[in-house]
Amino acid sequence: MDLLEGRRSREEVDDWAAPWRTLDDLPEIDDRLVWDTLGTLFGCATLDPSDPENPGYLHDEVDFRAWLEEFDAAVARGER
Repeated sequence: MDLLEGRRSREEVDDWAAPWRTLDDLPEIDDRLVWDTLGTLFGCATLDPSDPENPGYLHDEVDFRAWLEEFDAAVARGER
């Protein structure tokens, strides 16, 4: 929500999620939904490589909304 509502930048969210997906000494996450969501958020600041001279972001607000809707739907289904 912070990302969609502009309370945190995509870089802040990406930086927050990065340690959970990249460091070896963090506790193991058994919840698959949480693990997958952290991986998605870790990529939210990825630059689009298709135009290296004028890079933009690979993902936009439409993607962020879809990710949130998918997460909410998975929670509603009881996925873990």
